[in-house]
This record gives sequence, structure tokens and C-alpha cells, in this order.
Amino acid sequence: MRKLTRLQKILSILICICLIFSFVMLSLRQNSLSNLGYSAWTYIKYGLIEHPLESLTNSISDLSNLWHVYEDNEFLKEELAQQRSYKTLYEEERNKNEDLEKLLDMKNSLLDALTISCSVVQRSASSWKQTVTISAGKAQGVKENMIAITSEGAIGLVESVQSATSIVRLLTSEDLVNDIAVKISLEDGSSVEGVLQSYDPDKGAYCVSLFNNDAQVSIGQSVATSGSGGNYPSGLFVGTVVDVSKSDDAIISTVYVSPVSNMKSFEYVLVVGNEE
Repeated sequence: MRKLTRLQKILSILICICLIFSFVMLSLRQNSLSNLGYSAWTYIKYGLIEHPLESLTNSISDLSNLWHVYEDNEFLKEELAQQRSYKTLYEEERNKNEDLEKLLDMKNSLLDALTISCSVVQRSASSWKQTVTISAGKAQGVKENMIAITSEGAIGLVESVQSATSIVRLLTSEDLVNDIAVKISLEDGSSVEGVLQSYDPDKGAYCVSLFNNDAQVSIGQSVATSGSGGNYPSGLFVGTVVDVSKSDDAIISTVYVSPVSNMKSFEYVLVVGNEE
């Protein structure tokens, strides 16, 4: 076998080097194209699939959170409304208990009088200031012209009596038939008597005529029943003097008395009469 010359050896070595370099470059180019294709697919997949799905998932999660917040707010609103309702009921029950306690104290103080405890069963809007129906009648010992009082004082006279109910004519009524004998405690410790004859809706006060026109009546003095000429005892609070009307000769002619504070709204009544 013939040996290669020096030139042939050099050319063979150069050819081998060129082949090796070409192979390396081709390999690097193929890797770059592969990486470029992978990056492009990654961006396409993220933009068209993964990102929309992620945004949709986040939107659903946000809507779910908002719905939970809405439900929590509605629950809190209901709880707050119930608390207000409970507070209102508590206030009503507390006021009722206070009224009942005051009526019980008044009943215990009227040892020499006939007292009958009852409640209001009807008070129509059309006759709100005229009459009320109470849950006591002949069976409980109620009689006509007995006086009805609340925890604050006198509010009316028994007008008619049935077996288990009675109608009370309020002192604010325009058709008060019977006058009520009253007395006014004066500053010097004495008292002056008169009669409650009517109610003045313009002044919102009872009209009381005095028997002694020389009496020095002042605003703020208390007015109570005198026990004269009626089927009820003395000392029952009627109201407070709010105005004094004098004639031209400076003689007292009429005293105006404000009703008790709970005249417009009451649920429990004590019917009081003289013990036979």
C-alpha cells in the first residue's frame, strides 16, 4: 500500500477539521431552532389557553367572594333589624311592667276604696279621645260613674256596664256628662274646690270652675278628686294647672288643667269606686 504524501496528510486533516466544524455548527443550529419553536408554542399556549383560563378562574373567585360578602351583609342587616325589634319589645314590656307596678302601688294605697284591675280591649281611632272599652264589667263589680285611672292619674268615668266589659267616657271627651268634683292644693297648705266641667281641645286642657274665686291659684299646682258628689274617693290625681283665666274685675273664673301624661296611650286601667 502506497503511503500518503505530506500534502495529502495535510489536506486530509483539514478536511476532517472542516467536517467536524460543520457537524458542530449544524448541531447548534438545530438546537436553536428547537428552542425557538418551544418558546413560540409556550407563548401561544399561555396567551390563548392558560391566561384566559386563569382570568376566568379569578373572575369566578371574585364573584363568589362578592356573593359571600352580600350574604354576610344581608345576614348582618337581619340581625340588626332583629336587635332593633328585640329592643323595641323590651322597651314595651318594660313600660308595661312599670305601669303595672305603679297601678299596684296605687291599689295598695287605696285600702278604703273598691279597686278593680283591668286592661283596655278596644279604643277605636274614630273615638280616640272619647271612649275606651275595658275588660271588666258587672261580674267584676264595676258600676256606672266609677272613675278610671292609669298609672299617672284619672282618665275618665264609667259610662255603661256590661257583664264582662265596660265603656269609659274619657275626660277629654266632648260629651262628658257628669262633672267631676276636684280640689287644688294651694301653696299655703290649704285647698280650693271646684268642678271639672269640660275639655278645651284648643288649649289641650280641662276647664275647671272654682267655688272660691278669691283663691290664689298658680300654674304648676296639682289637681285631684275631692270625693264630693261622685262614686269615687278623694285624692286621685287629675292633672296640673297650666293657665288661669281671670275676668275683668281680677276674679278667677276658670282654671285650665293639663291631663295626665299618658292620656293618649295606656293599656292598663284601675277602676276605683267607694267601698260600700
